[in-house]
Amino acid sequence: MRALVLALLPAILLVSCARFRSSTLTPEKVFSLAIAEDKARFPRQGGVYHEIPGRVGVLKDWVAFSEPSEKTVKLYRSGKLVFAVRAQEKDKSKSDAKTVEALRVPGRIAMGGNDDFFVENYLPPEGENKDASVRGGYKILQFDFKGKLLRAIGRKGLSELVFENILWFDTDSRGNLWVLYRYLDELHLDRYEGGRLAFEFRQNDCEAMTLDKKQMEMLKDKNSIVHCEYIYPFYSGERVMLSSRIDRVDPESDKKQLTLAYRIVKIKNIADAAPETVFARLTNAEDHPYLPQGKDSVGIWQNLDAGKVRIGRYSLDGDLRNSLVIEISGRPTEWRQIWQTLSGEIYGIRIFADQFEVHRFR
Repeated sequence: MRALVLALLPAILLVSCARFRSSTLTPEKVFSLAIAEDKARFPRQGGVYHEIPGRVGVLKDWVAFSEPSEKTVKLYRSGKLVFAVRAQEKDKSKSDAKTVEALRVPGRIAMGGNDDFFVENYLPPEGENKDASVRGGYKILQFDFKGKLLRAIGRKGLSELVFENILWFDTDSRGNLWVLYRYLDELHLDRYEGGRLAFEFRQNDCEAMTLDKKQMEMLKDKNSIVHCEYIYPFYSGERVMLSSRIDRVDPESDKKQLTLAYRIVKIKNIADAAPETVFARLTNAEDHPYLPQGKDSVGIWQNLDAGKVRIGRYSLDGDLRNSLVIEISGRPTEWRQIWQTLSGEIYGIRIFADQFEVHRFR
């Protein structure tokens, strides 16, 4: 009998290992441009480059990036400039870049699915007027690959409304734009089809989906606070991932200090259906729910030592499928941003030897 058990152990171990893989992703440079007057233009102070965009758009051999200080957006293909567009300014009349009245201060960029891309566009306040329409905010501009401005997308699909605080945006497999933002200190996730608001999910919806009324009342009695922390769509655009955070309030603290108790992560189809639980109690404060990973996985982001990052990919039953360790080269300070697209690609921006570089991790 003992011999039989020992004989079965290797088979059991093989089955267990087959369910979980560990991969190390290293950077591969896909785009490089000298930081110079006629190339990539970013201000330098004290030997350090500033106003590097938080995200660039990459699609095959196309790369789109912004120069916030120059109020310019550029699109390259195979390393060659396709076009540049800039904001209209009185003191910059001489330029090869096409001017676009709607463009003010460009920021992050996400590629679309129809030979287009989306640019985060900051509108500074106008004078001392505090009216909501002129006090500043964000809109998202959609351009095609020929440099034509297709539309300016405002909050709720209304051109006169701005986003106050855009946390994240990207496009799904159908090319629809998703925007995660805060408005009046409440979390919102919107889906835009063209310029039309087609779907919205609010913080209250998220909290109601992750905890029922009975659970909410029980937590109040235990000096706990519940708030929705993340709402992300799947790349298919057919369902969303919800994450609520439960914090305990120290009753003896004058400052009402909060300590993480646990997180709850669920998924829900866009069509009417009950949410399904992925994690009922995620207690490690270093585990940050991240983007959905493909059709049937969710991500947990962890910051490691020496500038490394790990993304754990979990099944919708909460089982670890793959652990991706993102390993950077050179000094950590050379890397300005690392992000993952909704489609699953992982990119990073590196400033090295006066070069603006974009890398894909694989």
